[in-house]
Amino acid sequence: MDCDVSLFDTALSMLTYPATWYLNGGLMSQRTRHSAHPSIVPFQAFESADGWIVVACAKEKFWQRLCEALDDAPLAYDERFNSFSARSRNKDILLPILNEKFLAMGSSDLITRLKEFGVPCGPVNTLAEALEEPQTLARDMIATTQHPRFGEVRQVVSPVNVGPDKGPYRRAPLRNEDGQDILVNLLGYDDTVIEELREAGAFDA
Repeated sequence: MDCDVSLFDTALSMLTYPATWYLNGGLMSQRTRHSAHPSIVPFQAFESADGWIVVACAKEKFWQRLCEALDDAPLAYDERFNSFSARSRNKDILLPILNEKFLAMGSSDLITRLKEFGVPCGPVNTLAEALEEPQTLARDMIATTQHPRFGEVRQVVSPVNVGPDKGPYRRAPLRNEDGQDILVNLLGYDDTVIEELREAGAFDA
């Protein structure tokens, strides 16, 4: 069967529930700072003393654990912040409080401490860190190929895996490098047809 995948369709599908909110209730999403979640607070990137981390408190227990990890357990039960709706209403008060706490520690120390308390979190990687991430290496997402002009070339591979084996990764072919194989083995043209097409300029020099 054919598989029709559009880049536009893929991007649009990422709207997920904000699209459903708008289509069914007319709710307009607002632009958020630091990649913040449109309705859950805190669920965003925070600046640390030496970088950025992401914290995701998608359940009340994670919010309570976050406050304990930041040595401010009473904050979790402050009436301004003791529920999803309360934190959303009072985010302009809450976020500066959290920002100050995160800025007091480095990313590595923060992540270690938050994980000890069971708070979903992670670093915001630089490009280099993302490409050296253990998961990147474990998933064999970097391939090395030889190119006749550029020598050894390393690149990110396709995320689509089909079947039990990835198989060898090869460079993109040079112009007409695979032409004969395509014309003969895939299209079934004989030498006479190929020559006629060549003379007609189908393959252009």
